[in-house]
Amino acid sequence: MEYPFVPKSTSKLIPGQFWAVPMADGRFGCGRVLQLNTEEIPTKTRGFFGGLHDWVGESKPTSEAIRNRKLIAFGVMHIKAITTTGGAVLGHRELLLDEIEMPLQTNAHGGIGVMMLDGSKHLRPADQDELGAYPVLRTWGYNVITKLADRMLAGVG
Repeated sequence: MEYPFVPKSTSKLIPGQFWAVPMADGRFGCGRVLQLNTEEIPTKTRGFFGGLHDWVGESKPTSEAIRNRKLIAFGVMHIKAITTTGGAVLGHRELLLDEIEMPLQTNAHGGIGVMMLDGSKHLRPADQDELGAYPVLRTWGYNVITKLADRMLAGVG
């Protein structure tokens, strides 16, 4: 695969790909594709589960720059989270190289049929005592990742 590329659907996305997240101060954060085609992604051709790294740079991220950087926020996103923020997928780095694991979370706060999730993938029905003990999967609007980068990474550097 040649990088960079602007995705028009999720057909060319693979877990581990990353893109630049422009911040208000002119620096960049880094978004990462984590999972595709799971039960909690409502529009499989346009949606994916992704995250924001704890990385900030003066220039766009590279595979080496994000090496061993952890993820600090996760959500289900539309491909426009890439195209309207960073513009293009810049490269790929295997998630296992950085020991990135999907977060345990639930798909709802409570009620009948709540599932425990491995990222956005169903694991099993949640036990009653797990409700409220794990974060709930979020769905992000196109620019949520930029707002999170500005809020969570402003003092990093």
